[in-house]
Amino acid sequence: MTSFPRLTFCRFAKILLILATLSSSCRGQTFQLKNEWLVAKLGPRGLASITDQGSGFTVHFSSDEFSFLVDQELFDSSRLPATQVKQEQNGVAYYYQERGYTLRVFYEIRDGWKFLAKRLQIVDGPSSTYTVKQIEPIRISLNERIASTFTPTTYLPQFGPPRGDFRNHLSTHDFGTFLRLRTDNHGLMLLVQNPFLNVIQTGQDTAVSYWPEMPWRKEWGPFSSDLAIIGLYRQNGSRIPAEMVYEWKLSTGDKGQDGADVAEIQAFSDCVRQFLLRPSTKPITVEVGWTLNDYQIDVATPGGRAEYERVMDTASALGLETLLYAPANYNLAEMANDADDWGWEHVLWLGLGQQIRSGKWDPEKSAIPESVTTMLDYAKAKHIGLLAYVYPSLPFAQNPAWLVSEPKKKQNRSSATLASREFQDFLIHELLVFKRRTGISGYSFDYTFLNLPGSSSYSQWWGWRRVLEALRAAEPEIVIDGRQSYQMYGPWVWLAGSYPHPTGHDEQPESFVPYPDLHFDRVSGDRTRFVNYWYRNYQFAPQEVIPGYMTHQTPRDINVPSASGIEPSEHSEIIYTSFRARDWDYLGFKYSVLSSIATGGWNNVFDMLPGRDPEEFQHFSDADKLWIRRWLAWSVTNKDFLRNTRTILGQPAMDRVDGTSSLVGDHGFLFLFNPNYKGQSAHFRLDASIGLKGGEEFLLRELHPDEGKLIGKPGAGVWKYGDEIEMKLDGTSATVLELMPVSKSEKEIFVFGADSSDGTKPARASFESGVVRLINVAGEPGTEQEVGVLLQDGTAAKEMTVNGKPAVFRQNGRYVSANVEFAGTIFAHSQEVKLRSEANGSMNGSFVIPARITQQLARRRELWPIPWTKQDYDTTWLAPERLLLFVQFAEPDDQMQVEMSLDGSPLELKRAYSSVREHAASFVGFYANLSNVKADTTHTIYLTLPKLDPGRFKGAFFDNVETEYTEQLAP
Repeated sequence: MTSFPRLTFCRFAKILLILATLSSSCRGQTFQLKNEWLVAKLGPRGLASITDQGSGFTVHFSSDEFSFLVDQELFDSSRLPATQVKQEQNGVAYYYQERGYTLRVFYEIRDGWKFLAKRLQIVDGPSSTYTVKQIEPIRISLNERIASTFTPTTYLPQFGPPRGDFRNHLSTHDFGTFLRLRTDNHGLMLLVQNPFLNVIQTGQDTAVSYWPEMPWRKEWGPFSSDLAIIGLYRQNGSRIPAEMVYEWKLSTGDKGQDGADVAEIQAFSDCVRQFLLRPSTKPITVEVGWTLNDYQIDVATPGGRAEYERVMDTASALGLETLLYAPANYNLAEMANDADDWGWEHVLWLGLGQQIRSGKWDPEKSAIPESVTTMLDYAKAKHIGLLAYVYPSLPFAQNPAWLVSEPKKKQNRSSATLASREFQDFLIHELLVFKRRTGISGYSFDYTFLNLPGSSSYSQWWGWRRVLEALRAAEPEIVIDGRQSYQMYGPWVWLAGSYPHPTGHDEQPESFVPYPDLHFDRVSGDRTRFVNYWYRNYQFAPQEVIPGYMTHQTPRDINVPSASGIEPSEHSEIIYTSFRARDWDYLGFKYSVLSSIATGGWNNVFDMLPGRDPEEFQHFSDADKLWIRRWLAWSVTNKDFLRNTRTILGQPAMDRVDGTSSLVGDHGFLFLFNPNYKGQSAHFRLDASIGLKGGEEFLLRELHPDEGKLIGKPGAGVWKYGDEIEMKLDGTSATVLELMPVSKSEKEIFVFGADSSDGTKPARASFESGVVRLINVAGEPGTEQEVGVLLQDGTAAKEMTVNGKPAVFRQNGRYVSANVEFAGTIFAHSQEVKLRSEANGSMNGSFVIPARITQQLARRRELWPIPWTKQDYDTTWLAPERLLLFVQFAEPDDQMQVEMSLDGSPLELKRAYSSVREHAASFVGFYANLSNVKADTTHTIYLTLPKLDPGRFKGAFFDNVETEYTEQLAP
């Protein structure tokens, strides 16, 4: 009872003594930090105010404090006087001395920052080692009234509904907080650069703290907290839901707008961008051999080398610059010696991983085996840099002190902990030496565990961040592909890497619930957009680090009989020999490529490609290669637009369309996607909601699927700022548009609404003697569309012809247009069979397959003449010369009983999976093969369904049909 008052008196006397020795200038001194965006004023006890230069809005701080808990010593700034305050380079530093410790608090604002940064340091201490247990870098009180707050937290929707898995063991929590003020929609952003934060907000007071539980040695230099960020922003008024809808689930309407404001997302991601460590100056390209199941290839054999050389040949032909290299090399490593839980160690470090981990091969001194140099030389000849696959958490034998055991694991394996400074130093050295010895371009890191026992998850997270930053500092051009599991730890650990895990989780087909689609590349594209929406809006990743993901990972498992041999089982085994080498999605890859560029175009990660299978390799057309090369080159040419990519139309999900915009000023690009088989429309406005800044009149030009087509405003042709646009999108389609400003002095004659049946002969128009003539105008058979011409001036037109046929026209100033009907029977991409419900609950409908569709399928067979096997025919994205009828459901269940008849006879309905085996979680729906159905004849189907919740049944749709155009007009 008597010790506390005595201690308080001693500390009070000490404070009085220090105050007495401080100069009057220190007690009353004020400082100012400013750049083009902000002005911050600091007083004797820290931040006093921060002002936005543009609006003049100021936030005033009645207090600005901090605290440290070091070992058992608590240092609270509210009880500590600053012994020195001085201007230092780029900022202002406050020094405190207490109980043998010297503490430093540094504030700075740099050019380009829209925020103030605050860092705490332990400069010196009485002991050579100490443990930093808790840090509270932000504890403030505001004068301006707080209306509400938003605190982003750890959130991992890409893993699906929580199932008691490893996510429950993550110690991550808050990412910071946004204080939404009552004055004119302004707000204050409070961040600290780690995902382990605890935010407490009460009234006008806000505190942000974290518990590093991190040992430190004085020999390592001053201990520094993670940077604290204080920034101003202005709310947009448009907010996203706090949680996403799973992309495969039935939509139940819009969720509440209870998440981040669009301006908060932008402020956070802009802040992260400022700290990226030497990011690439242009988009990069990476081929992931792993997604080709390249571990099935043994490059120690002549056949294996030849197979892998085909992979490199194709990658080179597509313009891909780097390749994640992970084949087997059984002359160097055997699976039986793998020390990881997953059984892949034998493919690591170009096949040398087991020997490096055990200390038998020294990256600095040991000779590189010929089987490795042969593949390195071949890659170099193809202008491809290899990425070595590395597992940092393996039990490297060089020092037992950095190993920890995990008793809960079945095999009780050991792991190296990234909390160990010695292990960090070892790993940095080995990685740099290996890269320089072999000439590789970088690494792919997987099996990076940051929640091992024996130390805090924070200290492991911090250690891994140090390793990545050291690699980037030493090798600025290094490519770092991120895999499991550090993509779950937020944007501050991605600053030095090229990108975190594509798809945000294991991309193996059975690791996520697929969107119900027969083409796995489209499933993959939908997954990519869903996860990248999360990266952008819930992880606040700037565009430079959002991962792309093109095509898909080839399935690798087969079902094996149950132990009894009687009941069917979903028990599976991985195939380590050649399996599913033939897997190119001939009709789905374009959708996937565009999904990747639309959302992750700075990191063009390519996956399955035609290389392993000799038939696919031989018949992979020059036209398809050129299409891919052009879009990869397009991403480089338009990199400045892609840096400004933002999501529009909401998140990708069932029953919705989605998209992105990539605009700079009054020019840029729009990517629109309809993942549904049913046609839908995208609605957006030409204004700031899509990132459009300025401009008056615009042209909208299609880049895909019909390159060069101008989309005209009905009755006007040219669009104006603020116009609302409705774009009709076919089912399972991707549309890319270029938005261009048009000058009022423009005198070119523009043609709107005309497709092209021949890319070498686009629609053209002329205007002579009062006659508007359009030629080469095409459209989909059986459709009607407005075709228009923007003349050079408002001269009255007397007549209009389309493809030589007179047309009834109308004129609005310079714009002359007509509705044109094209000959033929409509049968669109993802053509729907219109169904009617019967009293008994069944459904029926009719359809006609035009002869041109059967001819299209026959031509495709000639262009892609693969000798399909029975196994191939069971995979819906292969054998694209088939006409498939897809019965689509939201949240499909492979135990559903669905029956169909065609023209009165039973029709076989097969179950479709995104895997290549029966696997309930990968079920996408039912399908029938109608390739042999007679053309130009009316057919009737009857469909019997189980009782379902409203909205689950989506319809019956044809698949494997590509859009065709005709110049023949209806009579």
